Amino acid sequence: MILHKLKLNRLIVILIVLILLFSVFFYITSSYGNTNLKTVGLVNVDRVIDGDTIEVELNGEKSLVRFLGINTPEKENIYRHEECFGPEASKETEKLLQNKKVFLLPDPHAPDKGKYGRLLRYIFLPDGTFINALLIKDGYAFAYIYDNENLEFGRYFEELEKSAKNQSLGLWAKCNY
Repeated sequence: MILHKLKLNRLIVILIVLILLFSVFFYITSSYGNTNLKTVGLVNVDRVIDGDTIEVELNGEKSLVRFLGINTPEKENIYRHEECFGPEASKETEKLLQNKKVFLLPDPHAPDKGKYGRLLRYIFLPDGTFINALLIKDGYAFAYIYDNENLEFGRYFEELEKSAKNQSLGLWAKCNY
């Protein structure tokens, strides 16, 4: 009986999350109007830059996309030194997204682009997998809410981070963050 209730509760939570995702998707697309629907559509991931940045082909041009609401440790590059769990986070994002198609979803409470000119987006696989959330949940990323932002998924990301930290998943097990 208890096991049955747990399965039912899990199913209800999944249903609520799916309804929330579809509601946010339709709210955002209607908020931006038809002119920006092209930034929400299915696009090819051409290259994974690091754990929280990808390059996509959007409207015939290459565009850099920064994952909204998260931050992953840095891997070694010409601008930064490697941080603890940076290579692992980059490899996980590559495993999840390299040569895949994704949906890019903006947030009405966030700017279209960040300070380095990258698009700021939530990333979804066609099967509904929410990549930003998954990276936090599995301990590959931190919740990262910019100053004065009220992101649609901000609190959700913070709860996922708290859970990953409490379970010592990923970077929370290996690093001293």
